Amino acid sequence: MKTKTVLHRIPLYVLVGLVLFMLDSCFPSFNSSGEVMAYLEKNYPGQRIVLSDKYETSRGLSNDIRIWTFTLSDYPKDTFHVASYISSDPFPMMKNQKGIIDDFEKVVILRRAKEFEHGPMKKFDALTRRLWAHFPELDFSLKPAKLELRTVDDIWRAKHLIDAFDQFLDDERLTEEVQYYLRMYMQGPCYDLNHGGSVPPSDNIVIDKSGKKKGCYIERRFCFGVNRQELCQQFYNDVMEFHQLMDSYGNGVNKGTYQAWAENQLRLVKPLLDLPSEEKRDSLLKLLGVRDDYTGSIFIDTGMKPYMLVTLSEKEEGSGSYNLFFTYPQLHAFCLRSGLQVQGAGDHFRVKGVDGRHYEFSSQFYKEKKGAIGWDEDVCYFLRNGRKVLVKGFYTPYECISDVLVRQITGRDVKKMVVSGQRSLNGQTFGRGPN
Repeated sequence: MKTKTVLHRIPLYVLVGLVLFMLDSCFPSFNSSGEVMAYLEKNYPGQRIVLSDKYETSRGLSNDIRIWTFTLSDYPKDTFHVASYISSDPFPMMKNQKGIIDDFEKVVILRRAKEFEHGPMKKFDALTRRLWAHFPELDFSLKPAKLELRTVDDIWRAKHLIDAFDQFLDDERLTEEVQYYLRMYMQGPCYDLNHGGSVPPSDNIVIDKSGKKKGCYIERRFCFGVNRQELCQQFYNDVMEFHQLMDSYGNGVNKGTYQAWAENQLRLVKPLLDLPSEEKRDSLLKLLGVRDDYTGSIFIDTGMKPYMLVTLSEKEEGSGSYNLFFTYPQLHAFCLRSGLQVQGAGDHFRVKGVDGRHYEFSSQFYKEKKGAIGWDEDVCYFLRNGRKVLVKGFYTPYECISDVLVRQITGRDVKKMVVSGQRSLNGQTFGRGPN
């Protein structure tokens, strides 16, 4: 019986070996040294290239790689790597793709970054130098450098630093590979007004629940070809709008800097509709936090500086009538400015209105309709004398409070506070002038 079993197994071993041999013959093999040299000569013409005779080979379940070193005559300080790789896509072990890569950009950028740190960067002040960050390495390439910002002034410091390094590189091939993330953690309260979604006013603002630092941060990616001036201004606008909607200060934003930003935004928006071309209008729009046609943001003057930035929404397209909406922290602040007694924080508070009734507001007084798209079927409510009152026609989950309700509570007509001269893209002019 034992001999019989062995005799039956021999053909099976032969069959398995034959299958493996056939599969192996179907898979691509590493590029030869001659093919690698041809790749280098094509990518680096006019250079004297020295390719090493030796190479290192490593194999894995999904990827095999063979690596040589090489030098270029125009870069005597550097030693580069070039690799022939075989990879599996989309299934592991089915190694059906091959190619050649090198780390020229990575090696030169890292060296030039060190030279920049010990040279031109020393000319910057300490506040600017502290923003510099190293480029993390990823195999044959680099990950974006992450610059941690603290204040709105850091936004422009970071731009000057990045501009200086690009000028120092002085090679478009290299600058195409250089990328950055600019991140700023928000100081002050970070209320979860959007029920786990993006924090207003921008998708660039997120709540960090897992990192070492807790709270909200703004992050923007800078890569080759972007207009850094525009991106920095948008970053600056995001910070200002965030602190407005949270009714907070921090990150270099105070009453003076916010009022200066608001007045500058008002100056910029005035000539918007008079610009001669759509291209110029689009360029200006990128610098504005106050913009849109039927929805957008608008400044009101409560009688106390700085101006308050609230949301404007036209009731129906072309109707000419509109509503203004507040976030909960903004209503909290507006009630205090109106002389009312307020108890609680910006995301959950109680206030006695001028009508003698007691109101309670909370960002948690909101119920999402499961499976619904958007929030038209969601429920937003507040308490009046302890009873639930549904809010009809609210703007967003975090902007449920309309000017009509604000007037009931405070006795003040918010629409009369709209700063004069503000215009929407459909040509409507808002405001009767500061109070």
